[in-house]
Amino acid sequence: MSIWTDFDIYCAALASWREARGEGRDGIRGVIHVIANRAKLANKSWAEIIYQKWQFSSMTAADDPQLDLVPKPPDAVFSDCCEIASLISAGGDFDLTDGATHYFATSIAEPEWAKDMTFTIQIGHQRFYK
Repeated sequence: MSIWTDFDIYCAALASWREARGEGRDGIRGVIHVIANRAKLANKSWAEIIYQKWQFSSMTAADDPQLDLVPKPPDAVFSDCCEIASLISAGGDFDLTDGATHYFATSIAEPEWAKDMTFTIQIGHQRFYK
């Protein structure tokens, strides 16, 4: 692996840890597959997708309470996030979201963008769309 592949993996691990750490392995997988699906469609790196303004609020929104939250060792969930991101990066995990490029937490009202998209799966408290 290259330093840039490692960077993408760690960015995805941090984003998924912030966005889905309470959703189990499948919730984490879902978030990372969304990142991978968007990157493939846009021909961009995972990091470029993750840090695109307003796309993953925990990574870019100034008012998000998780913006400066980082895992503290030992954090077993963050280790899982790293493992899952590595597996997805290597093509070793099927996409349980069926190509989703978006998701939102069920704790918020359905966003406008979801009305024009196809629902693919709900994993825990997250609804995925393409």
